Amino acid sequence: MNNKSCICIIPARGGSKRIPRKNILPLNGKPLMAYSIDAALESGVFEKVVVSTEDKEIMQIAEKHGAEIDVRPEEMAGDRVTKVQVINEYISRNKIEKEYDYVAALLPTCPFRTSEDVREAFEKLTSQDQHHFLIGVTEYEFPIEFALEAEGEIVKMLDPSGYEVTRSQNKEKRYHPNGAIYMASMKGFLEKKTFFNRQMMHHIMPAIRSYDIDYPYQFEIAEIIAKKILNEQ
Repeated sequence: MNNKSCICIIPARGGSKRIPRKNILPLNGKPLMAYSIDAALESGVFEKVVVSTEDKEIMQIAEKHGAEIDVRPEEMAGDRVTKVQVINEYISRNKIEKEYDYVAALLPTCPFRTSEDVREAFEKLTSQDQHHFLIGVTEYEFPIEFALEAEGEIVKMLDPSGYEVTRSQNKEKRYHPNGAIYMASMKGFLEKKTFFNRQMMHHIMPAIRSYDIDYPYQFEIAEIIAKKILNEQ
């Protein structure tokens, strides 16, 4: 393990429109957000793991699982406030710009990322000096060249040339952020005010460990995954 310091912030507000109280709903008997707290703590790479919330029940669960609590301001608890805004506000309010070399965010809706994922991503980012950003990614399940745009009763090809080779096996692999891991140097994050840059390092994760819960049906699927995979460990 290297000597670079990093703070991990887990944004977990109480409100959720699609799945009420989503962050604390039991998944295989454990609150959803607890999986992210456990992965962060067990990775051993963070000096501090903080849950940012305005919700008292979330605070109690976070403390029970070993995380520190940050009571976010009321204006940062709305459903249109992004994780990046929350983290920027936290850094500014607590004046920790010089206290940590790196900052990370783990979303509580990604329960199957492992402590090994977190540790490998951190080691990858901090073992070099050229790039300041790293995100967790997973491969698109369907070639993006086949993307269609709907216009009324018809759909049109966004990229007609993408249909020249129609076998999906012959398409180049493309990836998308999975929400499981966001990391940046403190300097880079404060400069860009985000975890995204034109060029970023990546930690590739399989689809199951990248699973992100946003809709009720996804929670039902996650319960099946949790019972099958986590109980086998």
